[in-house]
Amino acid sequence: MKLATPHTSSISRKVIMAGTGLFLTLFLIVHLGLNATILANDGGGLFDRTADLLRHNWGLHGLEILVWGGFIVHIWQGASLTLGNQSKRSTPYAVSAGTSFDPARWMGLLGAIVLAFLILHLYQFWLPNLLGTAAADLSAQMQSTMNQWWVVIIYGLGCLAVAAHLVHGWRSAMVTLGIADRYRQWLTVAGTILAIVVPLGLAAIPIALFTSHAPL
Repeated sequence: MKLATPHTSSISRKVIMAGTGLFLTLFLIVHLGLNATILANDGGGLFDRTADLLRHNWGLHGLEILVWGGFIVHIWQGASLTLGNQSKRSTPYAVSAGTSFDPARWMGLLGAIVLAFLILHLYQFWLPNLLGTAAADLSAQMQSTMNQWWVVIIYGLGCLAVAAHLVHGWRSAMVTLGIADRYRQWLTVAGTILAIVVPLGLAAIPIALFTSHAPL
């Protein structure tokens, strides 16, 4: 039996990161579509019906478990890769990166911001639903939560961190998964657009609710 070397172990972790990252990106697209129903001109009715469907559909609860598993594995592997890279770098970079922002250099910090944002989101919406304390009219609860300016700011910053994280993550995934050069260029462009549009769409919803543009 051939034992895994640190190099192959690192590659395996990157492949797992890429796979779970793509899966979670798909989840974000679905999440955006579901959340966007609150902007329908029906007093939140479509959003509440959708939320009620999710609460009572055991098949969707099974998918929720997969999403949770994807988050846990992605976070664990990301932290492992970040700490491993830092431990291998005994000396700092000889040339300073200056003040330019390179997501590749800040993936650890961006991941931590995304995790903090995720914890807040779960505390405000998922945990009450799990404990059975969530309001029956979830659209009203969402409107009430997003009427707080500091919540909107945190959600906006969190979504920006998600966008930066996805832009670099998508590009890295194309390399890790060995996508051929003739496909990689347009997939990178399409993925970059997606990585920016989806988080900005998620950020636009609380902003719309806060500014009373949503008809609730």
